[in-house]
Amino acid sequence: MSNTLLTVNREKVLPDERYDEKLFKQAYKAGLEAKELEKKNSKKKKLFKISVILFSFLLVLGIVSSFFLFKKEKLEYIEAQEENKQVSFYEIQDDIEILPLTLNISANNISAQSALVFDSRNGSFIFEKNIDERRPIASITKLLSVIVALETFKLDDTVEVSLENIPENLDWKLELQEGDIIKVDALLKSMLLSSFNDTAYILANAYPNGGYSGFVKAMNNKAKVLRMEDSMFSNPAGLDNEKNYSTARDVGKLVAATLNYEYILDITSKASANISWNSGDELKSKIIYTTNQLYGVNPYSKGLKTGITKDAKQCFVGYFVYPSKGEIITVVLGSEDRFTDTQNLERLSRQVLERK
Repeated sequence: MSNTLLTVNREKVLPDERYDEKLFKQAYKAGLEAKELEKKNSKKKKLFKISVILFSFLLVLGIVSSFFLFKKEKLEYIEAQEENKQVSFYEIQDDIEILPLTLNISANNISAQSALVFDSRNGSFIFEKNIDERRPIASITKLLSVIVALETFKLDDTVEVSLENIPENLDWKLELQEGDIIKVDALLKSMLLSSFNDTAYILANAYPNGGYSGFVKAMNNKAKVLRMEDSMFSNPAGLDNEKNYSTARDVGKLVAATLNYEYILDITSKASANISWNSGDELKSKIIYTTNQLYGVNPYSKGLKTGITKDAKQCFVGYFVYPSKGEIITVVLGSEDRFTDTQNLERLSRQVLERK
């Protein structure tokens, strides 16, 4: 078998415009600059805090020393009185107006038909809009498919491609051919990063416990385990179907479970990946890119997953981690502008966490 590495030509703008390589690189560069600026500002803030603490300590030390040196008789008088109640810093903070754990934003200002933001550390809701309304969730479904796959296959397992069960005229494909040999790791990366649809079906076809139908059954069983009570799944890619739906609340449960899989977090936090497979006597290779347009733009973004279909409209679940203020999960379903919705929700949620 030849080990010749084939270079696959990539169009600057793919047919459905899910990502533009030129814009992606520009965003990535801007993101790096933003991260560097944030790092510099962070160092300045730390130095300022240290200076304030040191100054405060010296000031208090000077006051106490003066108190003991020059006001000894007054000190003895105070000690003879009834002990004053100690006021803690926490109680002082209670006197300051603090935002409640809800966003000061109208649901009408979010184009998404359903939306949810919650603190992934304790599950507390920060924002919600129609979170129990059943809706198609497009390729967000692939998170569940990947979890089922990770609990079934090893990453180094190889799969012989079968195009069975793949709908005609399926769009957004890696375009593998019948009989190609590809590793499970490459299939999962293509599903998580570029959200290819055909690879989800190919993986399901290879399921050892009943093939395609067994895989879909395993998806629904896993959803029950995760207590996704208002969800049903009919295919592994999230294509529009009346039997493929969920809710923002259930998607939140799915994403919370996803945080337990380091593999998923690692892949969805990347900009691109190079995957390869055997096709006949040739070794083919392709660079795939993330569909997450917040990558390199929002410095706190760590993934996670995009989705878009005619019925589901634009969907996105985001994972944001802050240096000292925790982390949040955002869910937007049925959006007209998923990334703008997410940016607005993330910014306001960060303000809430900073004031806690």
